[in-house]
Amino acid sequence: MRSTRSIKKAGRRGRRGFLLPVVIILAVTAVGWWGGSKAWRAGTEWLASTSWALLDRIEVRGLMRLPEHDILTAAAVSEGANLMHLDLDSIASRVMELPGVKKADVFMRLPGRLVIRVEERAPIAGIGVGRLLLVDDEGAIFQPEFGGEVLDVPIITGDLKPEGSDPGLKAALKLICDIRTNYPEIYGQLGEINCRDGKLALRLRPAGALVRTDAPTDSRLLRNLQLFLQQKGAELSAATEYIDLRYPAMVITGTRG
Repeated sequence: MRSTRSIKKAGRRGRRGFLLPVVIILAVTAVGWWGGSKAWRAGTEWLASTSWALLDRIEVRGLMRLPEHDILTAAAVSEGANLMHLDLDSIASRVMELPGVKKADVFMRLPGRLVIRVEERAPIAGIGVGRLLLVDDEGAIFQPEFGGEVLDVPIITGDLKPEGSDPGLKAALKLICDIRTNYPEIYGQLGEINCRDGKLALRLRPAGALVRTDAPTDSRLLRNLQLFLQQKGAELSAATEYIDLRYPAMVITGTRG
């Protein structure tokens, strides 16, 4: 019985501890509403003078690939900083300067907590230009977060420059985005898009089967390939050397050996 009462009392204290900052914030808001900007400033200055405004914990949300340490370093906020004096937009801007970050929102939760919510850039392809780079569906190019990172995405190779303005790279990215959106079966088995002399060539996994076609961006041919892969119902055999789409309404495959 004593144990039960102790838990209930602790629960009531916990609720009071949670509600007190909320009540204070509502009171400050009400003062600002009724008393104007001077009263609002006075209320926030008073709140800034309390221990609830002192930062004691930073919570980072939304991370899948990025190290939390990189986010905290970019945020550059010290423990004990006064939450009421922080420029939250500036913190978000610093975090968004990281190449792998697409969007960042920063907000405070009294008492003493700063929340950084991150939306990472999701790579849809790699770019092989002497070193591996990654690219997302907006064309933003960024580096892998660490050397051993494993990513299941197709690779763009060939005569490329690691800038988004490279015409071959732009054409390959446009094709990958189209395939990813409209032909998921192809995207799931796409291993490489090679760009050489202004021409694109597709290779499928698992063994790099070449897709023979004079028009790899032709939606009709891509639909034929999509239907063929769906009918196969599984990944191609490692013995498949090529898939020929150059004949109307027909898909021809060839095997090694």
